[in-house]
Amino acid sequence: MNMMPLVHANDLGESLSLQLKKWCLSLCCVCFGHRADNRAFTATRSQRPACQCGAIFLGQTSETRIRHNVPCFLFGHSYIHTGARDDHREYVCIRCGHPLLFPLANDPYTGCCSFDKKVRYSCNLFGHKVHAVVERGGFIEYACYCGHPFLRCQKSLTVVRHPLTCLLLGHFISFTEHRGKWAEYACANCGHTFCFAVNDTGDSHGS
Repeated sequence: MNMMPLVHANDLGESLSLQLKKWCLSLCCVCFGHRADNRAFTATRSQRPACQCGAIFLGQTSETRIRHNVPCFLFGHSYIHTGARDDHREYVCIRCGHPLLFPLANDPYTGCCSFDKKVRYSCNLFGHKVHAVVERGGFIEYACYCGHPFLRCQKSLTVVRHPLTCLLLGHFISFTEHRGKWAEYACANCGHTFCFAVNDTGDSHGS
């Protein structure tokens, strides 16, 4: 019995299934933004990061639209300590790249190498009550007392809110600087910063 037609049919079915999956992933990214996951970047640190849809993203000279990480928002972030700067201690979520900044004298996680922390929903609803941390790169860096940092052009801000654009469409982020093993990006609309794992060559995530 000739099995070749059956083999070709199976190959064609697998090919169509892969194409359909890629199309669905691409459609999700078009609708909601690319998925940025530090765990995936760490696993492929020697390569330029690619979204699950196959797109190469998070370049130094281009803007990337990323989606909200719903599990982090609903169930909490998992943070690791990444260093201290400007009289603040910094932490980064190992999944979505969300950073935290706490004053050294008022850090509730002093001495913790890692911890889980839920989102403070009241800040998202009513605004983040912020203090100035440092001026860098033409921006003022602010941090809320919940730890949420922002990079904004405006001076003397006391409250920072997420605009409806970010809530509905995700964040439109651009590269700002390297800090050790991390590349920082900031949203053009709200100033929300993110830190993503840098590859082994230290050249960030592509161009």
